Amino acid sequence: MSLENKTVAQINKLIIDQLEAQLGQTIPILPKAFNRILAKVLSGVFITLYKVSQWIFLQIFVSSASWGEVEIYGNKIRPLVEWGRLIGVGDPLPATQAELELEITVNTIGETLLSGTQFTSDINGLIYITQEDYLLSAATETIEVICITGGILGNLEIGQELLTVVTGGIIGDTAEITDIVVAGVEAESEDDYRQRVIERFQLQPQGGALADYRIWSSDVAGVLQTYIYTGDPPSYVMVYVAGDPDLYSDRIPSAGLLIAVGDAITYDPDTSLATRKPLTAIIDPAGDESYSNILPVSILTFDVEITDLVADNLVDTKASIRAALDIYFLSREPYIIGLSYPPAKDKITQAGIIGLINDIVQAYNGSFTTAIIYIATIITPSHTLEEGQLCKLGTLTYT
Repeated sequence: MSLENKTVAQINKLIIDQLEAQLGQTIPILPKAFNRILAKVLSGVFITLYKVSQWIFLQIFVSSASWGEVEIYGNKIRPLVEWGRLIGVGDPLPATQAELELEITVNTIGETLLSGTQFTSDINGLIYITQEDYLLSAATETIEVICITGGILGNLEIGQELLTVVTGGIIGDTAEITDIVVAGVEAESEDDYRQRVIERFQLQPQGGALADYRIWSSDVAGVLQTYIYTGDPPSYVMVYVAGDPDLYSDRIPSAGLLIAVGDAITYDPDTSLATRKPLTAIIDPAGDESYSNILPVSILTFDVEITDLVADNLVDTKASIRAALDIYFLSREPYIIGLSYPPAKDKITQAGIIGLINDIVQAYNGSFTTAIIYIATIITPSHTLEEGQLCKLGTLTYT
């Protein structure tokens, strides 16, 4: 009996027909007749098993893996995204935030318009913020703002206006859009992401590409991640190592782990011969087996100050904000062309942090004015992680 393209009702009828043929009699049409009840139960079992088996078979291939989220034994996964992560493509690209240039009227010359100053649009209802401080030295000034919500909804047209939220009266109540710096783009679609994953399977790096150094380093227990760069001269290969945070404080590896990574890059574990990295690649310029170019990552600490926070449950709100910010900073890493895959996670921005906090605060029916990020007491609206640099959250304060 083929179940292909059959409905439960059709399978139910097939079972009844076969029972009648085997028993040599017509099954009573009463709804509670035993054989009719049995047929309905079996048809449900058969169609469920068949459809589940079909679905599982489709997940084997990238071209047909499911894009949607499914829950299996309490674990929520997206099969296609899991394939992307496995092959090194990463998650689908997030939406891009719109960035606009504004012309503002200055009421108080000599004042400073602080980063994080909010504007809103009565067209889409979204919030836009400044990412740096502006010294107001003329009657009109040009500034740039970024929408805290990604996607095309944040796009506006030149000539339209934004409304100021809280500025203390140092600028006018409206600001005119004079230029589109960056247009907002929607998150990556299923078709585009699927194609990227397929291409990544087809074009895997070989023969000493940057990805090979990462693969070799992953053989060493205690390695969280590695970041590989070409040095000066180009034959030098620089490898920055992050240690497992359960083993190494702040992900800073020990000298022994660095040597182990150098050995893993150099020697084939099966033959103990130095045949792994290309002959022209140099990771030990001094030639003393100390692996001068195998280095620990550096950790940059960010402090965050949140102003005027109110919420129904401040304790839970603050705990949720702390947890979300910890994850945000720990997930940032350098973007390396030829090794990293989108979305890039090398930028720490005030806009991103405010958007993250805003989602949490709204969930707790609360509000706040802004969030400011610091590096060593210096206000830093945006920072791009440099070579071998990771970051973490330091102090989180409320004013």
